[in-house]
Parts: sequence; structure tokens; C-alpha cells
Amino acid sequence: MLNPKLNDGSSIFRKIDSKDLFLKYSVYIVLVVLIIAFSLISPLFLSQANIGNFFRQVPTVGIATVGITMLLVTGRVDLSAGSIAAFAGTAAVFLAVKGFSPPVVILAAIVIGMFWGFINGFFIVRFKLDSFILTLGTDYMIRGIILFITNGIYVKGVPDWFYLLSNTKVGVNFIFTNTLVFAAVVIALTYVMNHTRFGRYCYAVGSNQEAARLSGINIQKHIIKVYMLEGALAALAGVLLMSNLNVGAPSEAAGVGLFAMAAAIIGGAAFSGGVGNIPGAVVGIFTLEIFRNGLAILGLNSFIQQAVTGGIIVIAVVVDYYRRNR
Repeated sequence: MLNPKLNDGSSIFRKIDSKDLFLKYSVYIVLVVLIIAFSLISPLFLSQANIGNFFRQVPTVGIATVGITMLLVTGRVDLSAGSIAAFAGTAAVFLAVKGFSPPVVILAAIVIGMFWGFINGFFIVRFKLDSFILTLGTDYMIRGIILFITNGIYVKGVPDWFYLLSNTKVGVNFIFTNTLVFAAVVIALTYVMNHTRFGRYCYAVGSNQEAARLSGINIQKHIIKVYMLEGALAALAGVLLMSNLNVGAPSEAAGVGLFAMAAAIIGGAAFSGGVGNIPGAVVGIFTLEIFRNGLAILGLNSFIQQAVTGGIIVIAVVVDYYRRNR
């Protein structure tokens, strides 16, 4: 006698929910579709010059996205990442112009980023403040301080070695040193989040803060550490940005924190914390940057580009809502 269960495909194969499948892999699908679409529309999209320009510009916001993803996993955000990048990057240019050596310049910038990260983390945990509101305030404060110090004027006279930090070609014509730094940061933080106690603490704190506290995790100390590391990454992004521009530009990197947060959410992270990974965030930032690059190649008005990018951020929030509810 035949077993009736054998005639029921659902008893042998697990039923696949098409909506869940799409939500899980949507960012990869969109990335592939964008590459194919822009390649067919414009032959310039896959030109060596455009690919090289893409890989020179992605590392700055990419490194910031990696840091923001780590924060989102912990259940926190940082809207001041762009201002930290501008502050640390401009400070690095100033020190380089004054004749300080490369190690001193880079280390000083990273320390500045860690300092601002500490300020964010300390006030958030000490006074139990909402990270969104607090970092919105520090974003304005940090930006205002660096604009006041420089009077909003570019710092020029950058030595050759500083420019080469981001703009040295490596192996092929479209891979630069800043691309390698970005890749190294992605690999290092992926390992940290997946294979170290620090990473496990991030997921634990973001998933259930009370349970993490009862398990012996020092919540306040860990959150401050995460903000300091994120600040260091933002500072590194700022150094690479100023190297790419070859000036100290205190008004640059505006909105980077929000853009990086959108990329992280598109890549699978969640506002609620406890969910997300670095590779997914990288795919998210690639998707957004390829979209912006394609619109620029097509000659779309820059204001329309900004509006469309804002629309994508809204879509990212909606996708996050559906992920959480499913």
C-alpha cells in the first residue's frame, strides 16, 4: 500500500514561502538587476574609467557602513558618523600639512574618531538617552566645531604621500589602495562579529539587553566600546575621503551616517537590533552606490538623484518593517 504522504509534496519538501525568500535575497536580486540594466542602457557603465571611479568612491561610505552595521546589531545608531569623518579627516590633513609623519597623522585621526565615539557612547549609557536623538545633536555639534575652527575653508597644501593613501593603483587600473583598506576592514570586522566574544556580545545586547545583562555582560561598557570602534572606522573613512579629494574639506561627508544606515538595513540589518551581518551590509552599499552611479552616467539631474536616493531610504525602512513583522 502506498504511503499517502509520499503523494504530498509538502510532507517531503519544506514549503517555500516566496515572500520570505524574496525578502531574504531581495538585495542580491536588485544588485544584479541594476548591473544588467545600466550595462544595457549605457556602454559607459562598465567602462574601465567608471569602474575605477566607483571603486575609489565606495570605500569611504563603505567603511562607515560597516561601523554603522555593528551599531545596528547592538541596537544603536549613529547619525554623527559623517561629521566625525569630516572632523578627523580635516584634522589629518592639517597635521600632514604641518609636516607630521604618516603614522602620527593616521593614528591621531583614529584617536579623534574614538574620542567622539566615546562621547556618544558615554552620554547614551550614562543618561539612558535615545541614540538617534543624541547622535543627531552631536552630529551638528561636531560639524559646527570643525567648521568654526577652519572657518569653513578648505585646508590645502597636502603632501604627496597623503594623496597616495587613497589614490595609488594596485595591480590593475581600477583597484586603488583605499579599496584594499576597505576590503581589509570588511574581512577583519566580519571575523570579529562572527568569531569573537565582542561580536557575540553585540548580538546578545541587540537581541535582548536584559538577558544579556543577566548573563554577565557589562552593557554600558560594551556599548561605549562599540561606539569607540565605530568612531575609529568613521575617522579612517574620513582620512581616505580627504586623501581622495586631496584637501581638508570640513563640509564633506554630510549625511553619510543616514546613507550608511540605509545601506545596512537594505543589507539585512534591523533598527530593532540583534540582526545583521557585514557581508550583507557591503552588498547594500554596493546596491545604493551602483544605483547612484548609474543615474549619474545617465545624466539625471543631481536634485532628482537626491530625491530618488531618499526614496530608496524610505523603501529600506519599509523593507525593515516587513522583515521584523514576518
